[in-house]
Amino acid sequence: MTASTSIAPITGQQLRDGVPSFSATVGRSGFIVLRKDELAGLLGDADLEAFRGAWENLAVDTQIDGGGTYRQRRYGRLRVEVDGDDVTFEALPNATFRQDVIPLWKGKNRVFEAVSDDVLLSAGMRALVGFDARMATALSGNTSWEIGVHLVRIIARSGVEGLPTPEGRHRDGHAYVGMHMLRRDGVTGGLSTVYPNDGGQVVQTTLLEPLDSMFVDDAMVTHEVSATVPEGVSGVRDMLLVDVNPAV
Repeated sequence: MTASTSIAPITGQQLRDGVPSFSATVGRSGFIVLRKDELAGLLGDADLEAFRGAWENLAVDTQIDGGGTYRQRRYGRLRVEVDGDDVTFEALPNATFRQDVIPLWKGKNRVFEAVSDDVLLSAGMRALVGFDARMATALSGNTSWEIGVHLVRIIARSGVEGLPTPEGRHRDGHAYVGMHMLRRDGVTGGLSTVYPNDGGQVVQTTLLEPLDSMFVDDAMVTHEVSATVPEGVSGVRDMLLVDVNPAV
């Protein structure tokens, strides 16, 4: 990636609406499921379609255990500052990715192809990451965040399931995690299950439409997603996964 790039803040209604009540739900239960209609005001249709196009230029995730080729992925990093209604973004250089809290990935330095700066700082990325950062600030009071973004496509082919979470039930090892659906075409399955750590009711839901989302406090829940199965020859499930951690 090129040298870090900063851009002007985005402000206003698209980041303000819903955050207090949404974050209060996360504070009580450890997670919230948000449907398309609840987040539709974050960005316009043209910006959403442009952002979805970034999933057509992903690389095969070579870090899949066992050498599977059903996942494509790119990874990028952002520094995000929340100041009231203003959110600013700075692209950071790419880096290795570790998840030592997950036995499948413990001790492994995973390297993914980088997300380009123009995608990292696009309107779609800023809208969704900005929302997640504001949620995290509302929950914690912290205003400076280092954020990892994963553009992930799971491909289900005839006779080959796609595994959104090959690690099974897990926590991710971050402060908060945002999960945003961008595309779901030609597949069934992909059932998300959330397990509250306090023994509360297990919740199952399926993200179906673009902008259907989930936001979790990683210390309060574990989660997993079932395999996707093609309805025909093949199908895809495209997700933006956002790792939210306090900046150091």
